[in-house]
Amino acid sequence: LDFMNKFLKLSFFYFLAFDLSSNTTMEIIKIEIQDSYITTQRFPGKILPLNYSKLAFEIPGKIQLVKIDIGDAVKRGEILAALDPSEMQANLNQAQARFDLAEQALKRFKDLKLKGFISNQEMDRANSEFLIAKAQVDLYSVKLEQTFIRAPFDGYIQNRFLDSGTVISPGTPILEIIDSTIVEAHVSVPSTIIEGLVEGEPYNFLIDKEIFPAKLKRYTKMSSQGSDNRLCIFEFNTFINPGSVSYLQLQQEKSTIGAWVPLKSLSQGTQGLWNLYTVSKDENNQFKVAKEIVELIHVEGDNAYVTGTISTGDMVVSGGAEKVIENEILTVN
Repeated sequence: LDFMNKFLKLSFFYFLAFDLSSNTTMEIIKIEIQDSYITTQRFPGKILPLNYSKLAFEIPGKIQLVKIDIGDAVKRGEILAALDPSEMQANLNQAQARFDLAEQALKRFKDLKLKGFISNQEMDRANSEFLIAKAQVDLYSVKLEQTFIRAPFDGYIQNRFLDSGTVISPGTPILEIIDSTIVEAHVSVPSTIIEGLVEGEPYNFLIDKEIFPAKLKRYTKMSSQGSDNRLCIFEFNTFINPGSVSYLQLQQEKSTIGAWVPLKSLSQGTQGLWNLYTVSKDENNQFKVAKEIVELIHVEGDNAYVTGTISTGDMVVSGGAEKVIENEILTVN
């Protein structure tokens, strides 16, 4: 908006005028007629993390440790919480002992088979017992690993639900984590506007008075609620706090002949039209105030785009009806 205001003001040429009747000065600008104008439409959206998870243990047990707290930054694979591993470790030790015994028995049976002392059936049984023992070791190794919760991605801890000493069931949420690398903006945009958007192209977002670019990642093809709007998802290349309110800024060119004037130069007219006061020379070579009738097309900040009985080079009084009177004589510097 600040950039747009600066751009608009570049087309204004300022003068000072002296009101002979009231001995006051006023500002006058020279306008320029254009074939079109640029509008900036804003669509609110919400910043969300690319990844968001509630973390839980896959097995029951008693929480032994929760290493982190709300707001902590964590790395992928880092241990965040742990259950008491005593039971799983004991089961793994027992399974390992059975595996070692089955492995030794299998080696002996292989030697005996080579010498012809045992049958194929006995050999198959020994091999089967070995495989079962190995599967038990693998199972309890996995179960032991499940006594830990590890960070599934780089992120921040958003919530901590339980503490050490709590006995939990599988699936009970312990922690909540959000991605710290990539965020998205979810914006509802009218389908007529989406037609002009291109996937993969960057678009500007206004967030806390700063502009951030984001690429259009994808959008829904239809609405489940019968609305004409579609959900558009934009991806940022910088991290922004999730939950922030963002505004997608889209600029469109409108083909309408008119001119930019300060909004304060307009005064209410009749039948939805507006008055604009201009200054021009009369037959006595004096500067006189005249009233022009214009239609208000668009407002952008402190400026308005109008069309009507105006031309390039017209000098407009910046201030409207409260500063001048029609047919008043002015001295222009």
